[in-house]
Amino acid sequence: MCWLLCYCWQALNSLFINMETIELPQLLLIAGTGRNTGKTTFACNIIRKFSNHNSIIALKITPHFHKNVQNGNLIINSTNLYIAEETDSTSGKDSSLMLAAGAQQSFFVMATDKHLSEAIQEVLKILPSNALLVCESGGLRDWIVPGLFFMMNRKDNGLIKPTAEKLKLLADRLITFDGEKIDFELDTIEITGNQWILKH
Repeated sequence: MCWLLCYCWQALNSLFINMETIELPQLLLIAGTGRNTGKTTFACNIIRKFSNHNSIIALKITPHFHKNVQNGNLIINSTNLYIAEETDSTSGKDSSLMLAAGAQQSFFVMATDKHLSEAIQEVLKILPSNALLVCESGGLRDWIVPGLFFMMNRKDNGLIKPTAEKLKLLADRLITFDGEKIDFELDTIEITGNQWILKH
């Protein structure tokens, strides 16, 4: 019995060691407890504030595969992964809004949860290594340790998904959106040494 417990422990330990996470202090990550929580609005506000003196690249990552996507500058288009650079700042799509807000480049990514690690690694291959990133994605926090991680919740949302509850524990701030206003002061964010941090 003892040898079986030891074997199971070693197997579990090996599993956790092999779960690769990437540290990206130059990434500011935004997730939400559901739909319409103000994620894109918040991302655009951050880009608008900081892009005057910094080159910022925006990422919109979704696990939902949409039909009839405008290709833009298509980079990858496979069954489980789609990556395109947004080239239209007037379409009204989330990636387009981030481009219009002042992002130097904006990328739209569709990836199943199992392929999120592959998705971010493919995106990083085409970006400058020191690029400041603002990303809207829920599942990416399982693979990335960002400089800052914010969770958005709509004020009238009383039902939070179990996956979102787990992410809340990892968030630097839980931010409430009432449909118009976001209860967070952007002045508490700063960029130091090419990484996103919160002022003390």
